[in-house]
Amino acid sequence: MLNLQPMTEEEFIAYKEWMVEDYASEVSNNLRISMDEARMGATQQINSMLSQDLSTPNHFLYNIILTTNAGETRLGYLWIIVDRQKKRCFIADIYLHEEFRHQGWGRKVLELLETNMKEEGVNRISLSVFANNGIAQEFYIKMGYEFTDMNMQKWLVD
Repeated sequence: MLNLQPMTEEEFIAYKEWMVEDYASEVSNNLRISMDEARMGATQQINSMLSQDLSTPNHFLYNIILTTNAGETRLGYLWIIVDRQKKRCFIADIYLHEEFRHQGWGRKVLELLETNMKEEGVNRISLSVFANNGIAQEFYIKMGYEFTDMNMQKWLVD
């Protein structure tokens, strides 16, 4: 059975450290800035978004857990921001560990999230995806997500 288990404080601390590095790496690769600069920006952005850590209003951080007769397996993480007044949910981060990708777990996580959000009266889920992540873009399109806007840039130096 697949479920979303709220992170503990200890898990959150480890996740936040990992998230800064992972996000900084994506930013560094996409914006062609140094890892140090990207890490500084990622730290500021994540600290701002999660200003009260796990107690930040409307932010929910989960471990994605598969429970079987053999026990529990952690498949990855999910961080969502829910605005119940506007009836929308934003996926701030969804991550599956490498060994669980391309096995249908991402689809099942999104389906579980959709079911949970419908039960709460949410009628829209959105997310951001980096331009160089074509695999994720194709996956989200297959899941029914649509592009709503796009940022573009042109490099004047190599």
